[in-house]
Amino acid sequence: MAHILLLHASVGMGHQRAAAAIAQALGQLPGVTAQLEDTLDYTHPLFRRSYRGSYLSLADRIPGVWSGFYRATDRVFPSRGVFAAARAQYTAFGMRDLCGLVERARPDAIICTHFLPVEALAPLRGYGLPPLACVITDYHAHTFWAVPGADSYFAPTPAARAELIAAGIPAARVSVSGIPIDPSVCQPIDRLAVRRALGLPAWQPIVTLIGSGMPVDRVRALAQALLARRLPATLVIAMGRNTVLATALADLELAAGPALRLLGPQPSLAPLLAASELVIGKAGGLTVSEVLALGVPMLIPLPVPGQEQWNVEYVLRAGAGRAHSDAAALAGDAAELLGSQPRRAAMAAAARAASRPHAAMAVAVQVLDRAQAAHAGAWRRPQAATFATEASVV
Repeated sequence: MAHILLLHASVGMGHQRAAAAIAQALGQLPGVTAQLEDTLDYTHPLFRRSYRGSYLSLADRIPGVWSGFYRATDRVFPSRGVFAAARAQYTAFGMRDLCGLVERARPDAIICTHFLPVEALAPLRGYGLPPLACVITDYHAHTFWAVPGADSYFAPTPAARAELIAAGIPAARVSVSGIPIDPSVCQPIDRLAVRRALGLPAWQPIVTLIGSGMPVDRVRALAQALLARRLPATLVIAMGRNTVLATALADLELAAGPALRLLGPQPSLAPLLAASELVIGKAGGLTVSEVLALGVPMLIPLPVPGQEQWNVEYVLRAGAGRAHSDAAALAGDAAELLGSQPRRAAMAAAARAASRPHAAMAVAVQVLDRAQAAHAGAWRRPQAATFATEASVV
């Protein structure tokens, strides 16, 4: 049996979803078990609150500030200097419990879908750490991902691979895999059955707005603009567990009647997205990857924070979607696309061509190969005392 530890960080849902996708792929391989953990569950409470809170506050509430920080730090800093020392000390302050998790789990390999656990664990490679993999979950490899010391890095595109190499990661360690998505996303669906299951009109086109991760005011503005166009489609707003959003849109649903459907939490949005003619949503790495794999044209509301800017550019370059800073313009584009089946078909084909739907399995297989090679004696399991000593300095 091979036991693989998957580490994500709960700053947004993308990192967790990527780790879960790889775990599902590993579950399809014989003799493999996977353990999924949130790195922030093993940090000092003050570190956890500041790390998670600073990202969510900036990215969601003042995205311009986050974007400025993201761009300003997207460069190679000296390995010895004020920034490197401050970053190392900040990580050292918060990450002391992570070494204990690794010692208890005793994995044959570790896969990280966020750079934070790589920062904490890479210095342990000389102390018997099992093979360590870093999986990038956006279409741009910000230099924060270029943490030296991992055994393998998985980039979403050749361009992102080149960015990692330019930042100092050895080329031999960087593979192009795509961004891992749930392996079940691309399973064939019965579009009519999906409509019936969700209580939607059987033959009416569907436009899905993924509202759960957006500010309430923006979702409402988009919904109003789309409804004002009187689209020949049912507008479905996926709200997840966002009860604040549900309350804010209740009056629109009442007034719009069958033209608008508010949808609560679902086991998976994939069937709805696959049954849609258009998807409107944020440009998170996982969302973009899933929509591309499903072959559905995507409309993206602007502005977007930091890393999402490169995700938008990837969609636009592929010809798989459009982006608009004005809700009315986005609604107008949606109406035009609904009226042009050839244009939708061309964008759908471009989306599929730009996707890598089997990324999760590609990562799983390569990491498992490394783990099996390590079993041949290439590494020794560390003692608890070793982890305890390193935890005080990492």
